[in-house]
Parts: sequence; structure tokens; C-alpha cells
Amino acid sequence: MFEYKFWHHLSHPSQLIHNIERSEDQRLLGYRRVLLAIFGFTLLFFIIRNFWGMNTTDLTALLVNGEGDLYSFARLMSLIGSILAGILFFIVHYYVITYLIHLLTNIDYGWIRKIQLYVIFFVVLEKLLTVMIFAIAGYSTQFTMFSLAPMMAYVYYHDYLLFFLNQLTVASIIAVWIQYIFLSNWTDRPKALLFKLILIQIVLASLVALYSILPVLTWIEGWLGL
Repeated sequence: MFEYKFWHHLSHPSQLIHNIERSEDQRLLGYRRVLLAIFGFTLLFFIIRNFWGMNTTDLTALLVNGEGDLYSFARLMSLIGSILAGILFFIVHYYVITYLIHLLTNIDYGWIRKIQLYVIFFVVLEKLLTVMIFAIAGYSTQFTMFSLAPMMAYVYYHDYLLFFLNQLTVASIIAVWIQYIFLSNWTDRPKALLFKLILIQIVLASLVALYSILPVLTWIEGWLGL
């Protein structure tokens, strides 16, 4: 059985391509271990971010008002929500985006999933570095320093544009680069592949930016009658 060596194959993509193409039933020794490690790393990031207090500022009022028990319960629910968000994040990147790439390129779905682990790792790593920088600075902002959004905010402030740029980060470039390096070996139209990979990043950034400026939670609460 051929092996899946995460770091080694990142610098030797031809070996991973060879192993994937010649493996039985797409099974690679060590792949499941790496999959679980990346999944665990993703959940750990979301837990760390929650512990640090990102997106939990609204709960501080409970503690200030002396409602310690309610605050503890709210933080517990927030932690559970963060874990679920981490699971959803992994599912979207590992299954949904992979399937989207498969539909656009006709490259084998199982082959793409093995490449997506690299993308997930670097995207989460960038998010972790952002939280670490915020923790050192002692405050957080809506925008990551790994995007053009903070610079654009000084020149022209438009909510949708800034949230859109905030999704196109260094990790986005790394993701497209990794996907192209590997997937271009399985297509006869590498330029078309590159265009599609970039298009996916732009569409995802547009959707996330739209979600960021719309009062989605307020709408959901209204539909549920809360």
C-alpha cells in the first residue's frame, strides 16, 4: 500500500500524484491519521478562539450584572456553538468545495479530497496566527492583517467591499497554488483549471461578505418567533 506523507508530499507533489493514481480503492497508508489530525487541528482552533473570547463580547454584560450562572451557561453554549462551527467549516472545505471542484473539472472526487487537506491546514493556520496576533495586541478587529481589507479601510470604507477583501487572504493564494500544483496534473486544460480555482475563491468570498453584512441571525430569530 502506498503512503500519504503530508509534509514530504507537499514538496514532492509528483510522488503523491503517483501514489494516488496507483493506490487500490484510493487507500493510502497514513491518510486517515492525517485526516483526523487536520480535523482535530480545526476544532482546536475554534475552541481556542472561543476561550480567548472572540465573538462573545455580548455575554460580558451578564457577568457585569452579577449573573454568573447565566454567564457560565451562555459561555458553555457559545463553546458548543464554536465546536459545531468548526465541524461545519471542515465539512464545507473537505466535502462541499471538493465536490464543487469535481463538478467543474471532472477530476476524481477522492483524489481532490486528499489535496484539500493541505488547503484546510493552511487556511486554519492563518486564522490561528490572526487570533494569536490579536491576543498579543490585546484586542481584535473585524479584518485580518493577512488581507487587503485593513489597508482599504483607510482609503475607502464600504462594508461589503471590505468583508469581500477580508476573505481573499494569503491563505487563499496558497490554497489556489496548492490546488493548481496537484490538480493540473489531472487535466488537459491547466489554464482553465486555474481560472476555475480563482473563481471559486471569489464566489466564496462574495457569499461570506454578503452573509457578514446581512442581519441573518435577526431574520432567523424572526422566523422562529424568538
